[in-house]
Amino acid sequence: MKKLSTTLIFGLSCFMAGAVTQWLLPVFSNELNIDCEETTIPEDSLPSDSGNFPQQEQTINKNSQDEKIKAYARSITVKVFSGDNSGSGVLIKRENNVYQVVTNDHVLIFGRQNQSYKIKTPNGKVYPAEVVKLNFGRYDLGVLQFVSEEDYKIASLSSIKIPEIGEKVYAVGFPYEADSSVDDGFVFTTGKVDMISDLSFRGGYRIGYSNDVEKGMSGGALLNEEMQVIGLNGRHKYPLWGNPYIFEDGTVASVEKKEEMSKSSWAIPIQTFLNFAPEFISEKNTNISEFN
Repeated sequence: MKKLSTTLIFGLSCFMAGAVTQWLLPVFSNELNIDCEETTIPEDSLPSDSGNFPQQEQTINKNSQDEKIKAYARSITVKVFSGDNSGSGVLIKRENNVYQVVTNDHVLIFGRQNQSYKIKTPNGKVYPAEVVKLNFGRYDLGVLQFVSEEDYKIASLSSIKIPEIGEKVYAVGFPYEADSSVDDGFVFTTGKVDMISDLSFRGGYRIGYSNDVEKGMSGGALLNEEMQVIGLNGRHKYPLWGNPYIFEDGTVASVEKKEEMSKSSWAIPIQTFLNFAPEFISEKNTNISEFN
């Protein structure tokens, strides 16, 4: 009985304390002088003077920007069918209902015998295509054209400087044996610039980067964070045969240099293409604005 009485008294005390806290204090708070402890928010959770945001928000913003770049890259990238093989390309010009696409010459080789070329556009339509006769010398470049009444986005090309080591880049395209159930086989990879060769390799390759590039992504764009096309994919890491590390002047990379270079994928700078075909230079890329 004594234990029961103690329990009842304790319960009643708790009830009265709760009543005071929940009902009485708010009513009389204007008349009471209640000291409140100041709460300090940790500095690392506030924006700094430089305008930085907490890590979580930075990550969200970063992912959001990557998604915008991916959407833009997808809108300007086509799949190139060449004979029984395939590669990738970039929409670079429209004149009336004629579109032109830049890709690698080694993508076009497989369709050369029968002039068998097709372009698959971002909306899934397939068009017959033909090679545009342009002289790129020994550079691994080529241009196709096709006719369509559809309205496709065009990548405006501009003369931009060679990217810097460590700069973030995006490589895109359609791997030869990609899972077509995912983004129609479209692949978007992020990485950074690893190396810039003083001399171009044969074919015009000069930009080395850490992104994985698979067979079939040749001719696809290499973009920077400003959504500018800075190069064209063409050589993947760790080639299985041959020696792609022969420079334009005929010299060959040393064994040590070759081993280092093989760890990177390689692209032809877009400036190299524009040196041969300045008619594709655009003053301003108006198509990017809707993705910003």
